[in-house]
Amino acid sequence: MFARDEAETGMVAAWVVARVPNMHGGDFGPCVAAGVVRDGCMVAGVVFHDWQPGYDTMQLSMAADSPRWASGAVLRGLFRYAFVTAGTNKLWTATPHVNERALRFNLGIGMKREAVLRHHFGAKSHAVVCSMLRAEWQRSRWFGE
Repeated sequence: MFARDEAETGMVAAWVVARVPNMHGGDFGPCVAAGVVRDGCMVAGVVFHDWQPGYDTMQLSMAADSPRWASGAVLRGLFRYAFVTAGTNKLWTATPHVNERALRFNLGIGMKREAVLRHHFGAKSHAVVCSMLRAEWQRSRWFGE
């Protein structure tokens, strides 16, 4: 699931970048990545980036070719990485306001809609910020083994 080395991290991050239009071919900078493989093919990639240790916040970016990637075990592992291994207090996403499917997904896994950053991804392309705090995760279905 989690990339084992820098090369795998780069491969998963590039896979996600290729599927996130507002990335415009950029990169995440220093990051930790996880890929979800089904039947020998990567169907989803998750990148933890923009770690701010002074504030205990971390951004999460995801992309998927199939909605079937998000099993309970996978989500528990991803949240466990963010809140236990990395020790963050706040995990957050920035999603284009027109990506209703991704926004429904974020809310469905327990993230809270926090803010709208106007024109954040260019003119007339707003970012919806969703987040989850460690205390919210500890009360969620994703907490525990």
